[in-house]
Amino acid sequence: MKIVLATYGSRGDVQPMLALALGLQSQGHTVLLVGPPERKGWAEQLGCPYFPLGDDVTDFIDSMSYVQEFKSAVDFISFVRRGVAFQFSRLPAIIAGADLVVGSSLNFALSSVAESMGIAYRYIAFTPQLLASGDHPSPVIKTQSMPRWLNRVCWRMIRLVDKIVMGPLINEQRKRLGLRPAADAWPSIMGSRVIVSSDHAISSIPRDAVPADAVQSGYMHLFQADPGAHRLEKFLESGPEPLYAGFGSMPRTDQIRAVGTIAQAARLAGRRVVIARFWNEPTEYQNARDIFFIRSYPHLHLFPRMAAIIHHGGAGTTAAAAISGRPQIIVPHILDQYYWGRQIHHAGLGPRAIRRSRLKAENLAAAIETCLSDASIRQTAASTAAVIRKTDGVALTIAELMKP
Repeated sequence: MKIVLATYGSRGDVQPMLALALGLQSQGHTVLLVGPPERKGWAEQLGCPYFPLGDDVTDFIDSMSYVQEFKSAVDFISFVRRGVAFQFSRLPAIIAGADLVVGSSLNFALSSVAESMGIAYRYIAFTPQLLASGDHPSPVIKTQSMPRWLNRVCWRMIRLVDKIVMGPLINEQRKRLGLRPAADAWPSIMGSRVIVSSDHAISSIPRDAVPADAVQSGYMHLFQADPGAHRLEKFLESGPEPLYAGFGSMPRTDQIRAVGTIAQAARLAGRRVVIARFWNEPTEYQNARDIFFIRSYPHLHLFPRMAAIIHHGGAGTTAAAAISGRPQIIVPHILDQYYWGRQIHHAGLGPRAIRRSRLKAENLAAAIETCLSDASIRQTAASTAAVIRKTDGVALTIAELMKP
């Protein structure tokens, strides 16, 4: 089969689709991955044909000063609207001749374009929170402890906003394609039989989820060769297991601001720390003997060697930490990160999440102490990882895609 996979977003939105593309290729399918331009070299290095589409997402994220500012939300909506128009203009030529197209994340045009061309379409979600349910609110809601009835009210309100914000944009383009207007933009984007690529051991599709025909596979991990790093190995071998801290996919300036808090918290807890660094500016901690900065290293090789994982709560990082069997401390910034913070705590894999706006060295140090001293959390993390490793999310997703 000729299959086109299309995604748009940060690295966490591209990586599982890249894993799927490589899995499909291994089964003899002709695959093209479409995504943000800055990921082209990475995909092709791994042997995946890649078509760059849209603006550089990483540059856009880094242009923000603080992701929780109102201005950032307005800029994001404008960015998405520009991207949707561009997707509608370019995708027809890209998917021509395909037998199947699969969308995910912020690729909002693919479902309509596929419909206009009579091509089979599926959508992959990386979190059950994209499905309306009384179990959780919409990803735009930070609070995760509301009663079920209020969660349902929130979803109805989001549906109204969807009609106002995305509906006219999608339907204007659908009209140009000769299609009837969609009653609701988001359900039309997801289509039928949405595939939820997440692990049952952490979070399952709620019984009252809408759409009701959604199916769940395990998370699609990208297994890469261990690149090796002499300086990293030397650091790891020079003392007890360190912590890992990284807020990838968040604005660069916000990541820089968090370094001091992370360093102080690790020292209060008496631990060394490996910090993911996605910026070039110098830092006062760059020569510290108890802190190691790392540019890029496969999580699945790094995380099992850490004492605990501190991260922003993206679906991919959450899944990687879970399969690695290490406790997690989630510091959510936006969207479904709050959901994953709640799920990890409820699953017994870590303490309560600490919102980015409330992050201080003292409360992060306390969370670290909990991860290191609570035998129940460490045992649950290890046993949950053993369960997750029995599931091949890529294989299950491919099997679902091949169903008529």
